[in-house]
Amino acid sequence: RRKKTALGDDESVEGPRTEPRLWPLDQLRLELDEAWPGGAGLAREAPRIGKGGNRKRHFGGGLPRVMMGPTRWRRGFIHVDELAPLSVARGLFSANVYLQLPSGSTTKEEASDGALHLWPLGIRSRWDWYKNAFLLSGMTVQDPEMQVKLRSSLGEPYTVEVEPGDLVLLCVQRPHAVVGFNEGCRVSLQCFVQHHGSNERLLIDS
Repeated sequence: RRKKTALGDDESVEGPRTEPRLWPLDQLRLELDEAWPGGAGLAREAPRIGKGGNRKRHFGGGLPRVMMGPTRWRRGFIHVDELAPLSVARGLFSANVYLQLPSGSTTKEEASDGALHLWPLGIRSRWDWYKNAFLLSGMTVQDPEMQVKLRSSLGEPYTVEVEPGDLVLLCVQRPHAVVGFNEGCRVSLQCFVQHHGSNERLLIDS
């Protein structure tokens, strides 16, 4: 609704204005830019040859992720997002902001619906790679039998319980899984953070 003022201009009379809110992943990017010695920003694609010159387009800063129950993997699908040895010089992380979690769990078994399972497997050398080749290969295929073998070999995971509004940063070179659920919906925002050294800029993409 608008009204005429003495100067003849329209003026909004909708009521008190609210401050605009940052997209949660934008807020994370800005806070990382302030906290990290090398700063943080959106990753950019390699320059294209030809039309457009050397202009490099930036990647998106993250995407929503929606899981609806019943999920295929009741105990969660164990996987890694990058098959690479752990190193202090580089790494790949994911940032997850939880907006909604499945509700209605009534049993002890279902108390962790939508939570995260993490396994502290650390591949740091070529010898570690060869020694764990079987496990690593099993994290790249969606095979039910292999998932059973992985759980037996990896042992009990660490469980990260989450609530709406939580932010979880994790190294995606380590095995992890989202606990499945029968009913409800899990909504989160996710981006990936590339680390190339303590003095290098953190690169964020989706």
